[in-house]
Amino acid sequence: MVASTTVSLWDRFAAFDLGLIRLTSAIRAVLGTATTLAVLTALRAPETALVVGGFTAMTTSLAISDLHPRNQLITLGLGAPLSLASLAVGAVLTPYPTAAKLIFLVVIYLAVQARRFGPRGLGLGIFGFTAFLLSQFTQARADQLPQLGASVLVAFGAVTTGWYCAGPVTAARALRRLRHAFDVRLHDVLRDTAAMVATGRDVDTRSRSLQDRLDRLHASVLLIEDFLDERAVDEGTEAPLRHIARVEVAAQRLAVLTVRAVGTPVARNDLAERTARQRLAQRIRALRHQLTVGTAYASEQCEERYDGGPDNRPTGSAHVQDCFPAVDELAAALRVLGPRGRPAGFGTPPHKPAPPTLGAVPRGEWDTDAESLKRGATRQAFQVTTASALAVAGGHLLSPHLWYWAVVAAWVVFIRTESTGEVLLQSLRRLAGTVLGVVFGYGLAALVGGDGPVLLILLLLCMFGMFYTPAHAYWAVTFFITGTLSMLLALLDTFSTQVLLLRVQETALGVSCGVVAAVLVLPTTVRRASDEELVGYLRVLDRLLRAIASASTDTETPTSWGRAALDLDQALESFRKACLPLTHPLNPQRGRRHHARHLLELLEAGAYHARSLTATAEHLPAARVSECAPRLTAAADRAHETVAHLIRVTGHRPGISSHTARPRVVMALSLLSEERRVSRSRPSPEYRLLLHINRLDATLTALVRALDPLTPDPGRTTMVPSESVDIPSPHGPAPAAAVRCVALAGRCERAQASDTPAERITG
Repeated sequence: MVASTTVSLWDRFAAFDLGLIRLTSAIRAVLGTATTLAVLTALRAPETALVVGGFTAMTTSLAISDLHPRNQLITLGLGAPLSLASLAVGAVLTPYPTAAKLIFLVVIYLAVQARRFGPRGLGLGIFGFTAFLLSQFTQARADQLPQLGASVLVAFGAVTTGWYCAGPVTAARALRRLRHAFDVRLHDVLRDTAAMVATGRDVDTRSRSLQDRLDRLHASVLLIEDFLDERAVDEGTEAPLRHIARVEVAAQRLAVLTVRAVGTPVARNDLAERTARQRLAQRIRALRHQLTVGTAYASEQCEERYDGGPDNRPTGSAHVQDCFPAVDELAAALRVLGPRGRPAGFGTPPHKPAPPTLGAVPRGEWDTDAESLKRGATRQAFQVTTASALAVAGGHLLSPHLWYWAVVAAWVVFIRTESTGEVLLQSLRRLAGTVLGVVFGYGLAALVGGDGPVLLILLLLCMFGMFYTPAHAYWAVTFFITGTLSMLLALLDTFSTQVLLLRVQETALGVSCGVVAAVLVLPTTVRRASDEELVGYLRVLDRLLRAIASASTDTETPTSWGRAALDLDQALESFRKACLPLTHPLNPQRGRRHHARHLLELLEAGAYHARSLTATAEHLPAARVSECAPRLTAAADRAHETVAHLIRVTGHRPGISSHTARPRVVMALSLLSEERRVSRSRPSPEYRLLLHINRLDATLTALVRALDPLTPDPGRTTMVPSESVDIPSPHGPAPAAAVRCVALAGRCERAQASDTPAERITG
């Protein structure tokens, strides 16, 4: 019983903290800071050296955001000399306050410019900024540089020792943790899916919960993708990504079909339907045991619980019957992925670079993205420098000695933000967390009094909370930062009500300077930022469609589809982040909030069909894909025309007019489940390829209407199908959103007759 409870709690930690990244970072920060303070205290270092060493140790965990252990070590190695150089420059300029502040602005500009180099550039910028700030905070002098430099080296040494000696995390172990988190979240998805089927009640509430589970599962897939992308170029990363993506697509498809089946009304006395749903729920529950099986005997037992093939399925409605092949598909994907104990991606043969396919993206597109990143870093460098200059001037008016608090506030509100709306949202979170943290810190310090050991323990606990709190809850992060500062002030005997009130005033001044700079200096509105990310999403989708349109007998073609689908997921997350100020519940403009959420739902539906398209193509022989190449090319060309029209519309669309009807906002899961069922009972995988690409085209057509209701529908060449499936718009009648799915003829139809039961998957 105790072991079972321990495993369950550990699984909850794994689900809450993907790969235990935040937990590891928090433990490293606390151990590094405590070790640094202990070593410096034993060496009888002065108080200034203690402050510099402690803050440097804390900054290392804050600045290093790389996922791969090797990359973390590289960033740590580069941060030490950079911190020493920045600290030395600041100490030399301390006797010259005006020159020191001007050089500080130059350091801020260079630190923000370094963000163009990705996470490592962001971390190195934090190292340089913090070291110079510490020199001004402690009023360090040139003759103190040997002591301060030694404290910095002790801090980096303590952190490195704690990271790679006390608790080393290898690449295999880190990936094993990520895989464990993926399995736990998949377990939650299957549990909610089975509960929905078994009860059949509260469909809307349960579907919202299931949508949240699917979003968390998708977040774990994206993190695994980011981790594998940081690995060495000669290591195989495509195979584990394909296996994990296939499992995710199968789980999401099962959820879509389940919501569609449960949403169908059932007569009270329909015993066959209730029996079929109970059998379906049992088979979904049995899938949860396949996540941890590792022996052949256990796998055979798990297979026996699936009650055989399609001949042994219970009678029920067509929607419930569609769910049974989806369970088989997910079971097959889990068998390929392997048990939880084996880390996906290690032990696989090295991946050979794929030869360029006809659908590959020209290198110029990636160069364009790099240039866009450089322009964004330069623009933000001017904004942060301007905000910091205003904060320095205003901070001196409030306090000649604590002006740096305003500069820190002006600096942090621009971290990982792009638009004015994001800066404003970050500023509100910073201010709210500071106010709450001041109340908490004052009460805690007053309760403890001047007990030094207790204050030190509370300081380390607040530091742990600062690093363990999720980044999206930035107000809570700021809350713990302010609590840590309160404990530090109490330890230094400078704690007072006036100091805490000054902390709030300086923070309010700093965030105000940040908002003013974001509005006046090279401003980027939320709409412009979201439009840029939307165009990026459409370009990646266009890359996928071009790869499909140029389908050939090359066996690497589906691989290029999978890579484009993964890039599409990243582009979707970038768009989600860019439009967060619009979709936030505190946004007072309800019309814009509903419109942005509607766009996000359509993009999520399009990404689902793109993932399903690639997952279906990747486990089909290349010869069978090439047989359907003409019809796939025709369907991809029609979708490509819609994407081209969308790219033209985006950026030139009018604002939300008052007479435009507010769209009905639903979840992406509900949006997909409202798509009409395929009339055929067992379409072949080739047919599913065409089905998903046509539904993708229908989603894009709905997106055209959502972006600009006055824009005429993009014209397309219609084909006369032998069998059709209507896919209406879920938000009302839309003639252009009803797309005729072209049925396969000739060789593709003959291929269906030879399909095995596992391949006959309903759409």
